[in-house]
Amino acid sequence: MDEPCSSLDIHNTKLIEDLIVKLSQQYTIVIVTHNLQQAKRIADYTAFFLGGRLIETNTTEALFTKPQEEETKQYLLGLFG
Repeated sequence: MDEPCSSLDIHNTKLIEDLIVKLSQQYTIVIVTHNLQQAKRIADYTAFFLGGRLIETNTTEALFTKPQEEETKQYLLGLFG
């Protein structure tokens, strides 16, 4: 899914996110998003890409709290992007 909640209000975003979480119990779902909060809420694993390159992948919790790569750290700190 590419930006599945783009331009939706918060009520409908929650409905879509709840559906994604429910479906993820039976299916593998891949989402592309620039919304870091959404990734934190619904992803089990997160991958960070930069310039078409895979920089880092980990559990969502680990990637957001203890990123291993400098580019990931800088992005999460808001230094670019």
